[in-house]
Amino acid sequence: MITMDRKPKVFLVLLAIALFSILVSASFLPDRINQLQREVANFQRSIDEARLQMKRLDYDYLEGIVASLTTKLEQANELVAADEDADEAYVLVADITNFLKESVVHLHESRPIETRGMWMDNFTIDSFYTREDVAKHMDQLKAINVNVIFPDVYGNGAAIYPSKVVPMHDRFKTVFQDEDVLTVIIDEAHKRGIEVHPLVRVFALHNGVRYFVDDKVHWLDLTSENRFTLDNGYYWLSPSLPEVREYLMSFLKELTENYDIDGIHLDYIRFDDNFGYNKHTRDLFKAFNGVDPFDINSTRLADEFKYFKSEFVNSFVERVYKETKAIKPDLLISAAVASPYSWGKNDLGQDWLSWALNRYINFMTPMSYRSTADSYQSTVKSELTTVGGATLIFTGMGVYLYDEYVLLEQLEAGRFTNMSGQSLFSTANMKVNDYIFLQNGPYKEPAVPTFRDPQHAAGLLAKDLIARINEFKPFFDEKANAALDSYLAEIEDISAKIDALELRPWDTRDLQEGSPEEVAQLEPIVEAIKALTNRINRETSRDRLVHSKTAERLVSDLGWIDSLLKPLLFTAQPFERYQIR
Repeated sequence: MITMDRKPKVFLVLLAIALFSILVSASFLPDRINQLQREVANFQRSIDEARLQMKRLDYDYLEGIVASLTTKLEQANELVAADEDADEAYVLVADITNFLKESVVHLHESRPIETRGMWMDNFTIDSFYTREDVAKHMDQLKAINVNVIFPDVYGNGAAIYPSKVVPMHDRFKTVFQDEDVLTVIIDEAHKRGIEVHPLVRVFALHNGVRYFVDDKVHWLDLTSENRFTLDNGYYWLSPSLPEVREYLMSFLKELTENYDIDGIHLDYIRFDDNFGYNKHTRDLFKAFNGVDPFDINSTRLADEFKYFKSEFVNSFVERVYKETKAIKPDLLISAAVASPYSWGKNDLGQDWLSWALNRYINFMTPMSYRSTADSYQSTVKSELTTVGGATLIFTGMGVYLYDEYVLLEQLEAGRFTNMSGQSLFSTANMKVNDYIFLQNGPYKEPAVPTFRDPQHAAGLLAKDLIARINEFKPFFDEKANAALDSYLAEIEDISAKIDALELRPWDTRDLQEGSPEEVAQLEPIVEAIKALTNRINRETSRDRLVHSKTAERLVSDLGWIDSLLKPLLFTAQPFERYQIR
């Protein structure tokens, strides 16, 4: 056998690695500069598209960014071509890369009319020890111009404040001794123009079962295996038990009576998957259907049991709506609901479409937590189609799933649907860069919320669209301007009709009480919006009268107006009880 000394072999390997490193180093800078030139060109295209979409941005500043980056790229190219100071070229490339990343935020418009919600979770509230802690956090939310918060005030079977109905969390018995933490949250939020809709985890106990193990253990729901919990160790109250319903209803009414709240936000207003087998529930189902749910062996009976369970939740939501608003008529009732709807309805006994169709909810926040902008927008569109304009929807965004760049992408994706706002989950998941990007971009300026007075918000949106078209007409050609003038005349007519509306306020109206006079006022406006939207889409695709990006913005803004007027129209029509099986 022929052998070879290992030393020359090792030397050759090291030499090859060194040569490869030199080649990679030599090609890196030119390749990276070329890539950055493409990225700067894309940034310029984004600026041009923003103009076409009539976004109010600082275009001089943005064009200045492009000019500055272009100059730096030329300098880097010259250094590489002359084979001069490589370190300086690397620094230039790094500067350009970082500045491009930081500048993305300036492409996102701060809209003047928009619902901006934030869930304030229990982890955040548990971090409060003094009023100053609360005030500091509210300053953070005010800096990004949030206009409604959902603070977690009841969960794990206990409240964060002294209640005569439910236990109080042990932590808040030892802190805030001289003040009530919920009162402080409300005070500090209201000082900053933020509405407070306390979040109540209704039927979920999670690990708070200790409050119920003595004399209320029969209140606990059971799984199909006749267990109190699944593997996650979480417990649930049974929505079918009259005692449970009275207990929770008394608590919600106490909350309404004793605090200056603007709404109530229902969470975990459902069964959990594979729950619903409390003995009381089973006995009731057997009395109506002749079969113990444990013994169901057909698809028909399984579907009947799903519907049976959902009716307990439906009737409780209706009761919450009617009994709390009887105490405080301008209280808004909302709910965080499962997304997609089919999952909530089929697996969780949460038929939230029924709540909208039967008119005992002011708005909903489907928890459309998705990791990409495309999947998020697709989900949002699906939920909007499901509800069909029967109520307001402001979908939830799971900020824990992504970084600040995807946060911006999802906000933008949601804005280009028929939905006039979104809600972020949650304060504990918000990162420093999330706040920075929102403050410098899409939440830079305050916004009028759309959930409190949809009629007023729709009127403001129409006026804003008129002003926006007039502002951007100088950037369009004659053909586009002729089309825009025609659209403008119709939008001005829609705006005048919205201003002339004489409707009951959304927050105090009885949603189940129809009004033929309001229907007669609203129907022509909704039809006019539909006709104009169809015309813009048709003339864009067929005649190319305006750019597709401009048409997209026109249609989107008209969609926002439409989404605010349709619930007003739906609740003005004669009431009809819906049952969804």
